[in-house]
Amino acid sequence: MSHYFLENPWPVGIISVAIGLILIITFLRTGESRVLLASLAAIVLAALVFGLDALVTTPGEHGERVVSELVDAAEAGDVEGMLRRVSPEASLHLGSVTRPGRSFSALQESFATLAGRNRITENWVIRLRGESDGSGGAVVFLSCRTSTSSSYGLVPSTWSFEIDEQDDGRWEITRIIFESLMGREPERAL
Repeated sequence: MSHYFLENPWPVGIISVAIGLILIITFLRTGESRVLLASLAAIVLAALVFGLDALVTTPGEHGERVVSELVDAAEAGDVEGMLRRVSPEASLHLGSVTRPGRSFSALQESFATLAGRNRITENWVIRLRGESDGSGGAVVFLSCRTSTSSSYGLVPSTWSFEIDEQDDGRWEITRIIFESLMGREPERAL
């Protein structure tokens, strides 16, 4: 239920505003005070939902921020900036989280290629959506179309990231799943 109040308040908020407006119009026609009170309650509910969304940062929103920072660093070829967003215990999985993960050193090697032979020349983020995972962490889904110095045009890829809050309060990526490259399971890392 917190998903609809904190991570995506738009459905509840818009429905509440719409009901409130309909009830205000009904009040203007009938003059019944009960209808006015119900309309005010609906408007107050919408204000509370949007206010809570503005005040509370959910794990999903923290995850989106971290992945967005990772993408910005990747676009800039900033290997150190990318590594600052990733836990030293993080793993890289190709195709699925059920496949064996590669070590942090494999992530470092993959990130290093983004400063060299796979330097990003153009990147379009198609989807960046975070969700709280129910245990205090987040899962973020990323789809993008990327052109690198070694590719021939924009190449679509999809990714999932698991993000957890560390003891010091920082949010770090603990697992990267490279789901697909051009609609197929990737055979190798970057």
